[in-house]
Amino acid sequence: MARFSGEFLASAGIAAELLGGGSLYERYYGVDYARVDVLAAAGRSTGRENGRVRSGGRAGAEGDALAEFARLCHTRAGRKPGYGSVAGHGMVIEQAQILTTHNLATLVQRVGVAPEPGWAELARRCFKAVYRLTERARRSPYPLRSVKDAAYAWRQMVFHLSLCGEAERAEVLAWLPAEAARRPLVASRLAPALLGLRYVADGGRFDADGSACAGRARRLTGWSASGHWLRPGPC
Repeated sequence: MARFSGEFLASAGIAAELLGGGSLYERYYGVDYARVDVLAAAGRSTGRENGRVRSGGRAGAEGDALAEFARLCHTRAGRKPGYGSVAGHGMVIEQAQILTTHNLATLVQRVGVAPEPGWAELARRCFKAVYRLTERARRSPYPLRSVKDAAYAWRQMVFHLSLCGEAERAEVLAWLPAEAARRPLVASRLAPALLGLRYVADGGRFDADGSACAGRARRLTGWSASGHWLRPGPC
């Protein structure tokens, strides 16, 4: 419906508190958390502007912030508001999930969750899930669900890596390609994502289309209105 509730913007603001200022997550997904923080601050305003209610019943500044958040999600997805395909809507919703970290940041920043295994171990576990899902997609006649789930697990991995210390993060980044190499077919499918993650971790930035290194490196997201590069080709 081209709109998001206030909970999305509030959660994105919490993510900005935790991950803003140049985190791996912020750079990998190309998020401007400084802008998101401004929108979230405006969204916390509940005052009415000249007695009028705007933007779907939300008052002045809050309604404007919610509308701008929705526009931001559409822009990041490369979609125009309005009717569209299921995949197109999925792309927009996925961008909201990226901006909010799907509430992982809220668990850390507000609830104080600190998992006992540590962030590096959680990142490794996420990659093993990516690995299994990529293998499942390769074998399935209907691979898109597994592709999307792999991208979600990848996003959690990037989040966990962003909370690691530098030494721990470097260790995990070195471990990833070695782990992937255990199954060459899976490693070949994930190679663009692994190269993209390493490229950003080393200070690089993706181009506007989410690629780098002349297209050899790719940002891994789950939804696409066209063919997904992680989807296996016909046998």
